Amino acid sequence: MPIRRGADYIRALRDGREIWHAGRRIADVTAHSGFSGTIKTLADMYDKQHSPEYRDVMTLEHEGERISYSYLAPTNAEQLALKRRNIELWAQATFGQMGRYPDFCAQLVVGLLDWTHEIEKHNNQWAENARKFYLHCRRNDLCLTHALTDQYYDRTKRVSEQDDPDLILHVVGETKDGVVVRGLRTLATLAPVSDEVLVYPNRPRDPDEADYAIAFAVPMNIKGLKIVCRDLYAEHADPERYPLTTRFDEVDAALIFDDVVVPWERMFVYKNPQLLAGVNYIHTWAQYSTMVRLITKLEAFLGVAQLLTQWGGRNKSVSSQLLLSSLMQDIEILRSSMQVAEVNGYRSPGGGWAPRLSPAYRIHSIEASDRAERTMEGLLTSYLMLSSGASDLNSPELGPFVERYFRGGAPSTKEHLRLLAVAADMVMSPFGKRSQLYERLQSGEVDRMRLRLYGQYKDSAPADRMLKFVGEMDNDR
Repeated sequence: MPIRRGADYIRALRDGREIWHAGRRIADVTAHSGFSGTIKTLADMYDKQHSPEYRDVMTLEHEGERISYSYLAPTNAEQLALKRRNIELWAQATFGQMGRYPDFCAQLVVGLLDWTHEIEKHNNQWAENARKFYLHCRRNDLCLTHALTDQYYDRTKRVSEQDDPDLILHVVGETKDGVVVRGLRTLATLAPVSDEVLVYPNRPRDPDEADYAIAFAVPMNIKGLKIVCRDLYAEHADPERYPLTTRFDEVDAALIFDDVVVPWERMFVYKNPQLLAGVNYIHTWAQYSTMVRLITKLEAFLGVAQLLTQWGGRNKSVSSQLLLSSLMQDIEILRSSMQVAEVNGYRSPGGGWAPRLSPAYRIHSIEASDRAERTMEGLLTSYLMLSSGASDLNSPELGPFVERYFRGGAPSTKEHLRLLAVAADMVMSPFGKRSQLYERLQSGEVDRMRLRLYGQYKDSAPADRMLKFVGEMDNDR
């Protein structure tokens, strides 16, 4: 199958998957208002792949077929730069608001392919399974989610010591067709509208926890998989008041594996805690995608803030200029960080070309995201409490009053109300608050990243220079 179109993506979602929300089963996500806006956004992006304007930005001829740049496993700096161009297009089209759009998990599968150099040291068949899965995703241009988190269990006990062993996803049996797994895995973002899910834990397993040390992938409609959605923010939302919610809500979900049979050919790690301990290797290009997207998201914050302060006459205020400059500062720092990561790119152990990403970049991006939210609140204050929206302009009775009183200094009242709605949706709505929590925690707790940075930091030059200086002080006498 060549690169997909929007209609192909929508058709694939009508596959009988078992989706639940508020105690009710959703028969067709494509016809449900809680999902339809996001589905349209992604379908439009798939259609862009075929347009003359974007075709060569988003796709390329590779090994005799047309593929998405998202699925290109880069082997040199030039290919990495072309991948970035595609990531930026996806990010700009969604204003950085979709942390798990299809490009992200495609990069995970690129990482999985690269990791096969390590997998094959343990089991050649698992490595071959991973290679075939990569090709399957690439050739079908799939939209994936991933599920990593063990959520509702007793953290005072080890994984293998839980009173209910099924609280954490694990192996419960084997058949000739595959491995039987049971348990819960949460925070599968975009799961209701994805084709397949990549499953692995985000915490290592102890040597005696082999039944929990698994990594695999399955289609979203596989028998026994129940997809339980969090609140559907877009379901009853007015697109004029919630323009981001109704277009970009990715809908996180919990996945219940009720004796799901995972085909043997879809197992990438099976009962191997030692191998699974290195699974975060596959995040290399996905983290790169995240950083590029987040820069775009901060740019969107800046654009909204610049326009609204200009229209409100606040841009002349020193306090407003200081707040705006903090956004500009973070954007420039992160742009520079990405340039350094690319310039210092390296040949990965699996043979790919990878950006050299420091945990410091991700830590700063999280702090920058939090600052952006506070900056918007500080700049716009009560403007964010929307008391009218562009849809009110359609009312013969109310519309003339709204037209008169809500224009401010904007070119038109409609533009003013729409931009205010974007600002409020960024920081005040359930969608906006969820987005901030996502940015803060999607790579793990910040303190864990700081500890990782401490463990990885190898630059001894500062201490060596100071030691040399104090050692030479006697020579000054």
